[in-house]
Amino acid sequence: MNRIASALAASLLGGFLVAAPGTARAQEMSPSASEWRGYCKAYLEAVDRDAQGNDLDITYCLGVTKGLLNGLRIGSQIGALSFGSRLAIRYELDADEVFKLFQTQDPARLLGICSLPSTPAVDYVRTVLAHLERNPKDLQRPIGEVFFEGLQQAYPCN
Repeated sequence: MNRIASALAASLLGGFLVAAPGTARAQEMSPSASEWRGYCKAYLEAVDRDAQGNDLDITYCLGVTKGLLNGLRIGSQIGALSFGSRLAIRYELDADEVFKLFQTQDPARLLGICSLPSTPAVDYVRTVLAHLERNPKDLQRPIGEVFFEGLQQAYPCN
């Protein structure tokens, strides 16, 4: 079973590296981190200062943030199952055993982001904003990429 898990992990990593969209494509589909930061700073000001914020800024920030969180979670599960199926066929593994292995895995661990399930969206916003403060060159990159990297650094799986 460890051989299956090792082969699966290697295949997932390789698949993500090979199948990852190029930067130009990602920029077309995801706003820049700078744009997200502007809206989310306004959101945090409203939350932290109990101030009246612009509803559109708050909605945009939360919509993109929750969309990214859901996309990461669901995308990792679909991607992992797809690669697991390919492994089972390629290496003639027992498909039921591979599927059972996936059922025992926490979906967050597939991405290497292990925050508590109860972590509120505002904490993810703060985490990624802090990541951007430490890495200002990332402001021009797509928020989807920066969001993923920021959460991986802040919530590693040990």
